Order: sequence, then structure tokens, then C-alpha cells
Amino acid sequence: MPTLALHDDLVLPVPQGLAWQSLHDLALMADSLPGGATLRTGDAPRSFLLAIAGFEGRLLMLDLDAPSRLRLSFEGRGARTGAVTGQAQLRLESLGEDRALLHVALVLQAERETPSKVAGLLVLKERLAALEAAIERRFPSDRPKPVRPPPKPWPQRLLDWYLGWFAAIFNGTLFPPPKPRQRGPRTRR
Repeated sequence: MPTLALHDDLVLPVPQGLAWQSLHDLALMADSLPGGATLRTGDAPRSFLLAIAGFEGRLLMLDLDAPSRLRLSFEGRGARTGAVTGQAQLRLESLGEDRALLHVALVLQAERETPSKVAGLLVLKERLAALEAAIERRFPSDRPKPVRPPPKPWPQRLLDWYLGWFAAIFNGTLFPPPKPRQRGPRTRR
């Protein structure tokens, strides 16, 4: 079965407690899905049914460590992918009184075909941006959004990489020293 692992971070414009409540708000989560998709409660406790164009599945909340960690398990079937299973780990960290950082780690296994890593990352970023927009609509804030610093110019990035590589040679992280062998009792032949 092809496997795909994706990781991304999102800064939410709400405090950690409100972000935790948002992750459990079914209407808000359904609002962040693409058009035509539905999300509703399932028959078991802490289970949800998800239907997106060409895919139907079931989500189940496994681990809850309020208000910082949530693990989801899901299984479903799609026309292109066949049977799909996977898990998602969501971690929230406080970035002060008005911001929270959401870490998302996702692992998918599909019966037939998984999207490429690039396409999967684009879809994940798109879904996270939709979640952020849904949270901003529900909880508007007058504070300005954080601005990411511009990337360093390529000569500086090349120099940083080279100096890091050079330092790794001498501090033993690039080529660690060999582990000593355990010596057993000597036997005579």
C-alpha cells in the first residue's frame, strides 16, 4: 500500500483554549471543508462521517489531551484511491494570549494511489488555510496578522548550509564515530 506522510504548521488568530474548542466545533469544521462536502456525527461516540466528492469515510477521535493534543484515526473509500486508512496528530501550543500554533502530522495509506507529496502538501495547506479563514470568520480579531520574514538571499542560504555542513563534520553529527564492539570471552582453538 502506498504511504504518504505530511507535516505542516498553522498560526491560529485565537488563544489556545478557543482553538481547542474550534477543533471540536462540528459546524466550524464543516465550514472549512470544500463545497459539497459534509461532516456529521457518527453512530459511535466521538466518531464522524465525512463525505467529499469521490470519497466517503469515517473519523474517530482516539486520544484527547485537552487543550493541547488530539489524535484522529480515519478510514474510507475513494474512487481513485480505493480503501484509505490513516491517522492525524494535532498539537496546539500557545503563542501568547491571542495566538495558538497548530502542528499537523498526517499519515495516509491508500490501496491504489496516493497523491504525490507535493500535491498532498498543497491540499493540506489549502485545508489549513480554509480552517484559519473559518476560525477568523467565527472569532474576528482586530490584531494584525503576523508577518513572515522574507527568505534569505540564495548566497546567504548557501553559506549557512556550507558552514552547518562543515561544523557537522567536526562535531561528529555528520559522521558519528563508530560504536565500540562488545568483547566476549576469548576461546582457544
